[in-house]
Amino acid sequence: MDSIEFYFDFVSPYAYLASNAIEALADRHGKKLHWLPFRLGVAVVKVMGLKPLLDTPLKGPYARHDASRMAKVLGLPLTDDFSMFDPVPAQQLMYTQPLEQRPVLAKALLRARWAEGRRLGDMDILFDVARKAVGLDEQQFRETIESKQSRSAVNEATRAAVSRGVFGSPTFAAGNELFWGGDRIWLLDQYLAAGAQYVPAAVTPLTPKIDGNETQRT
Repeated sequence: MDSIEFYFDFVSPYAYLASNAIEALADRHGKKLHWLPFRLGVAVVKVMGLKPLLDTPLKGPYARHDASRMAKVLGLPLTDDFSMFDPVPAQQLMYTQPLEQRPVLAKALLRARWAEGRRLGDMDILFDVARKAVGLDEQQFRETIESKQSRSAVNEATRAAVSRGVFGSPTFAAGNELFWGGDRIWLLDQYLAAGAQYVPAAVTPLTPKIDGNETQRT
């Protein structure tokens, strides 16, 4: 197991909030990080029969508040614009880029949407972000967006993600293990540190503290 797969959708603020941490974790463990956008709406709406998270009563307002407070704690800028958009064109751009360019483009797109509040559903804005990130010219951009092949690549990536059991963004895969949510990065970290197995850990985010110090397992 020499890699970690990072499944995400650009519509997910949690994918943006987790992107720096998962990249740092992969680097710390000497793992290649594969950035794999997929159509979250297919997994949530068509496969599970649910509403999108931000459109769900009670859960939607909570998620907005939760993402905002997480951003503050992480020291990351986060827009207050949580409006939905079609992520497929951005995903098409990802799957037509060379592998080494995909992390650069993914981070630029996540930052543009969630740090800067830019509407990636606007093709002029999407092109501007891609041009600055990876030097895409206008002809390449238009050809990619209009290409049936690039759309098929997104659909195939989505089918592969769902077949693997992915249902949320972000999800991380290490070998046969899936970890859903940025709040499970610590568990993935422990799993890799223990040689791809689960063993009792001395300290975790859930370890009770006594007088400001973590209790140690014995």
